[in-house]
Amino acid sequence: MRNLGLLVAGVVLLAGGLAGLGGLGLGLLGPGPLSVEAARGEWIFQTGTDPDTGEPIPYSGGMPMVMGCAGCHGPDGRGLRTPMFISPDITYRNLTDPGGMVEPDGSRGPRYTDELIRRAITVGVDAEGRPLAWPMPRWRLTDRQWQELLAYLKSLP
Repeated sequence: MRNLGLLVAGVVLLAGGLAGLGGLGLGLLGPGPLSVEAARGEWIFQTGTDPDTGEPIPYSGGMPMVMGCAGCHGPDGRGLRTPMFISPDITYRNLTDPGGMVEPDGSRGPRYTDELIRRAITVGVDAEGRPLAWPMPRWRLTDRQWQELLAYLKSLP
């Protein structure tokens, strides 16, 4: 009898696990697949290269090596702590929080709009017009690359 109870429990757990995996695959339990635009933006975010050509996107200033946003802000955009710098959470939800973005030290910073995010990425100044920290490059994005990157930032949880 005990073995039968264990068998039933195992089957129930297995069925629940399979149902959960199916729910993930259908997007019921987590984010669904990215749009084409957001997937291209993810490529830019992760690699710092153009999705069509694979060529590095030009930039000035910042770190002396070619890498995408993820190199400093993490693969999920939530920021990183390194011996040289601490990068902020650049998820869209954080940047556009009505109370102001949560900085790495827990304080509240400025609130960003889409255009202010673009300015930060391309000009290197924050929402209040102050220069961003030295590691931040000034990316020379095309309008299409910007729209794709923004679509990806908006897709981050």
